[in-house]
Amino acid sequence: MRNLKLSFIITFLFALNSNNIVAQDNIRKEEMIEQMKMAKERLSLSDQQEFTFREITKKYGVKLKEIKNSEGSKRDKFKKLKESKEAKDTEMKSFLSEEQYNTYLQMQEERKAQMKDRKRD
Repeated sequence: MRNLKLSFIITFLFALNSNNIVAQDNIRKEEMIEQMKMAKERLSLSDQQEFTFREITKKYGVKLKEIKNSEGSKRDKFKKLKESKEAKDTEMKSFLSEEQYNTYLQMQEERKAQMKDRKRD
């Protein structure tokens, strides 16, 4: 009977944790959709630019996850993340106008500041 209760508690906690993970993924997806809408609006992207912007963002989103989940020291991961960001910025610069690219960089800095604020909270 004691093992049955313990099994139930473990199963309940696992299910609760799984729901948290799904909820976090949904929140991240919603945030990403909102960021894409904001980018389209603030950058005044054409339909073709929006498509390219989305594809590049997805591509580097996958790379980001791979780097975060990879083996290695924090220093190595930081270096890879920095290289990935530079490559992404170069791709963005290739199809955005100078004004759009400067606004893009400004948006990146704003996002960076928001992330720092979240870590403090």
